[in-house]
Amino acid sequence: MNADKQTKNPPEDYVLRLFSRKSLFPWLLVLACMLAGALLGALLSLALPPVYEARALVSTNLELVQDANITEIMLDAEINHIGELVFHPEVVNALIEKEAVQGNMLTLEQLKDSTSVERQLMNTVIKVRSRDPELAARIASEWAEILFTRLNEAYTHAVELSSAKMQYNSIRDCLTAQPKAPKTFCATLTADNTRADLERLTQIIIAESPQTLGLTVALNVSQYQPAALPGEPLYYSRGALILGGALAGLAAGFALAELTSGLKRNDEA
Repeated sequence: MNADKQTKNPPEDYVLRLFSRKSLFPWLLVLACMLAGALLGALLSLALPPVYEARALVSTNLELVQDANITEIMLDAEINHIGELVFHPEVVNALIEKEAVQGNMLTLEQLKDSTSVERQLMNTVIKVRSRDPELAARIASEWAEILFTRLNEAYTHAVELSSAKMQYNSIRDCLTAQPKAPKTFCATLTADNTRADLERLTQIIIAESPQTLGLTVALNVSQYQPAALPGEPLYYSRGALILGGALAGLAAGFALAELTSGLKRNDEA
């Protein structure tokens, strides 16, 4: 007899009442929650100011020379290094001083919080975020210009450094047992001249090395592109907040409708 009772009581099946009721009240509740969420998103878009992002670009060129000690991997590292030079003290201090003249007092911490650097192939992109689109575009453009100027100065020092190293290595090569330098060049060297030239070249190398910022003659900066005035906000846009509020209201409406309606239990014979 117990077996007959077990066969007559199948497992319980739960169905969401929201989809089974003929009443419009649950759907009206969901609709009201969506409208309330959209309205809340619209109010938030008015309360939260939008954030804009301006992008300035610095372009570089590579020159691979055969039989040189510079490889593509080294040059690739140099391009990545340019992104690090965006926050070089000389560059950042020049930007802060330039902005201070215009009444905008900046700090290194503020710049780090509102800035990101991205590499795009041979280009370095400086991204500046601000609630003021004109301010973001101005800072990004000034930053790219200052970096471009400093990198060009570094390139001239890299040329001087490369020339001094080449001469130094040629002279030292003449002092070896089997020099690779031209015999005519080695024949012109005397003991006194060799010592004086090596000391002079050593001083040039010591003086020029810090000014190159770690760059070589194989990498030169071709141009910079000022930032355009951003037209659309990066986030906190009104449309996105309204849509997000409506979706949140939809989820809340479903949950509230089910809580008020409960679950309907269907028992099958």
